[in-house]
Amino acid sequence: MERAYAPLCAYARTSSLRHMASPHQSASDFAADLVGGYLASRFGREDYLWRWLNDHPLVPLRRWLVNGLLLYAREVVASRRRPNSDRQGAAPPLGIESSPWQVLERTWRDEMLQIACNHLAARYAREGQSDSWRLVVRHIVDGASYADLERELEIPAARAPMITRTALRRLRVELEALLSDEIADPRLRERELSAMLLGQRRDVE
Repeated sequence: MERAYAPLCAYARTSSLRHMASPHQSASDFAADLVGGYLASRFGREDYLWRWLNDHPLVPLRRWLVNGLLLYAREVVASRRRPNSDRQGAAPPLGIESSPWQVLERTWRDEMLQIACNHLAARYAREGQSDSWRLVVRHIVDGASYADLERELEIPAARAPMITRTALRRLRVELEALLSDEIADPRLRERELSAMLLGQRRDVE
């Protein structure tokens, strides 16, 4: 639920679902309310995730959750049409919208990378090697040269490429573990992992 929250909010905020918001409600507040209601409604059931694993194992979890969010949104609109309700609205679409889905994908990948990097940062700290992780971040994210980082962190430039390769191998392991929770199909998981690692120069933090 923690991993799914921000990506689902990104979808709700940028899709036609936002038209469900009340006149004085911001898109962000609306998305938070809708997604919060959806997660509370569905994850209160012990069998909800089992339905994904048993019935739709080849569908990535985030896509299955968006489908569920759309169904929940239709339930919300239907409840507004009940007698004595003063709120109306057209039924949300059941199909996933392309542009909002791309926003969700970027948000989801950013979330997964950030979680994996947080795990690695904590691991390097436990090992007393925080400067090694800082070197990797400064080199990949900021584009700092190993020569400059030698002066900054007192890590020999000759050792720096090995430190970076080790960190990226560890990052791959962390991402594989996270993806195994969300993508049951090994082929889809490997394809997703490759896509995430290709973008790591921009996203590793």
